[in-house]
Amino acid sequence: MLPDAHMIGTGLKHETSMIPSFPRWVWAWAALLPAVAGSTNAVALLTLRHSGVTHLTGISTEAGIGIGAGDTGLLLHATAIIGLFTFGCALSSALARGPRWIPSASIAALILTVAILLAIASRVIELAPASGLMVCALALGVQNGTTSLTTGAVLRTSHLTGMFTDIGIALGQRTWAGPVDSRRVAVCALVISSFVLGAVAGAVMYERWEGNALLGSAALAAVVAVLSASLCLRKRLSES
Repeated sequence: MLPDAHMIGTGLKHETSMIPSFPRWVWAWAALLPAVAGSTNAVALLTLRHSGVTHLTGISTEAGIGIGAGDTGLLLHATAIIGLFTFGCALSSALARGPRWIPSASIAALILTVAILLAIASRVIELAPASGLMVCALALGVQNGTTSLTTGAVLRTSHLTGMFTDIGIALGQRTWAGPVDSRRVAVCALVISSFVLGAVAGAVMYERWEGNALLGSAALAAVVAVLSASLCLRKRLSES
């Protein structure tokens, strides 16, 4: 956001908010769900050495390379990952119920679906690695769609380009005492840290257990599902 004309050259600090105030439980999602995506993506990368299952920009590039280089296998792989991730987002939108910023029962069920899909992927990836990655893409599509819907796209947990963009903007605005949304910077820093730590954990677990490392990602998603369900139950009890 650019400053008002009267702010330029005054040296006055002006802080503005890019995102609305949100309930405290969102910080728990920001701390845990990116780790699910990071660990899953690490396992995907170590399994097939492709662009993973969360980086759709890179995967779209693979699709383009497949077309340009006449590599049908690469094109089909990239198309399947993109299609299943998108379908996961559509599934979350079709099934999610309840107002924004409220962890409803359907939202908890969708996060639990992510855990179940990742557990399934841990078995499939041992038998058919490419197919296992397709299941991972579906799971993370459900996760990213659910978090985007629930938080009004404030929190997206499966990719970091926008997060690094927002932090870079904030750093640039600081150089001329421009407006900086400290809450947005904190969210971005937390999501980035969680995703990277999840990738580290995913790599360590893969070295020991290979595809079964996804069970760790599934367990973490299940923890978030239980947390979301408990928040939903507490809200219902407070209203009764």
